[in-house]
Amino acid sequence: MEAMSKTRQGNSILKNRNFLLLFIGSVFSAPGYYIYLIAAEWLMLTLSENRVYFGMLFFAASVPRLLLLAVGGVVADRFNKRTILFLSDLLRALLIATLLLFLYLDVVTAWHLIILATLFGIADAFSYPVTNSMTPLLLKEDQLQRGNSLIQMTMQISPILGPALGGTLIAVLGFQGVFSVACVMLLIGSLTVLFIQLKQGNEGKRDHSPWTELKEGLAYVRQSEFIMAIMFIAFFINFFFSGPFSIGMPIIVKDVFEGSAINLATIQTAMGVGAMVGAILLAVKKITNYKKVILFSLLVVGCLYTFTGISSHLYISAILVLIMAALLQFVNIPIFTILQKTVDKSMLGRIMGLLVTVSTGLIPVSYVVTSTLIALGVDIRYIMIGGGIFIVIIAIISFKFKRLRTLGM
Repeated sequence: MEAMSKTRQGNSILKNRNFLLLFIGSVFSAPGYYIYLIAAEWLMLTLSENRVYFGMLFFAASVPRLLLLAVGGVVADRFNKRTILFLSDLLRALLIATLLLFLYLDVVTAWHLIILATLFGIADAFSYPVTNSMTPLLLKEDQLQRGNSLIQMTMQISPILGPALGGTLIAVLGFQGVFSVACVMLLIGSLTVLFIQLKQGNEGKRDHSPWTELKEGLAYVRQSEFIMAIMFIAFFINFFFSGPFSIGMPIIVKDVFEGSAINLATIQTAMGVGAMVGAILLAVKKITNYKKVILFSLLVVGCLYTFTGISSHLYISAILVLIMAALLQFVNIPIFTILQKTVDKSMLGRIMGLLVTVSTGLIPVSYVVTSTLIALGVDIRYIMIGGGIFIVIIAIISFKFKRLRTLGM
């Protein structure tokens, strides 16, 4: 009977027209975004042998994202979320179209890619809070974990289809072909979002200034021990993981494994497959002890990350990345589900914006530190090993963190 109930609930979610449109939009926009990313990364590696430029590509996208995420959260609470998501995807499509023009004119440089990455970061700052705060407006509370898992599955199609298609298209059609596909997919995703119908809320009818609302969001966070604890963990985990992994894996594939764009796609596809597997498991299995699941997953991720730095074989690295990605879903989805259940819906945009701001706060620094260490001659594999060790330490310490006791609900 329980299995039949879960099946009916899953079907009812997919029969929800607005949620289905969000689902379909993600199926197009997320892979299109990742097709662009892998193509931009490989184009940067092709344009310049200076790996500092490669690190700057990530830094340029992360800085405006960090600075504007809190603003994006306020905007998400004040204006129509559907319109914001549409404009964000449309802007990405137009930016890729601009890059295509540069390619056709044969004038593209490393600095063009860095500037476009900056503009992508601005678009991200407004789309992230909306995406994470829209689901509870479309679904009932008891559907949120399953709904979040389904949305994550569509988001994780991006690291599967995106790198796979991107690497293949680079080899078959060249950079012009791969960027054309990415542009079209983002355009379709943006148009799909326009058909979502949201109930009229308080958008555009606020009595307070945006600055006052931002301070209200900060006060709300300070009053929640759970949110403060999650921000503490995410703040440091992202520093030790995001920079070394994002910059390191493409460099390892090209310089250590002496691989191609398709080999890089293999690693990134493995990450997508793992993330999707984790999301599927959470779609069919309800979590009862959030603290143990989240912190144990972090502990194992730290260990696997260390082994990834040690690995000298492409496919072993791909397997390690796959398992890490699956376990990271057991951290992210429960956190978002708890927040969506407990946070006032009128505050969701701001809280999600602030959470992502704090959790990604050290990522630009991580990119700079990683790039600097590489420029000084430090092997990227040693940087990743060190990052994995620190993640293990943070996970162990967090098991005794009193503010996480509320995760046992």
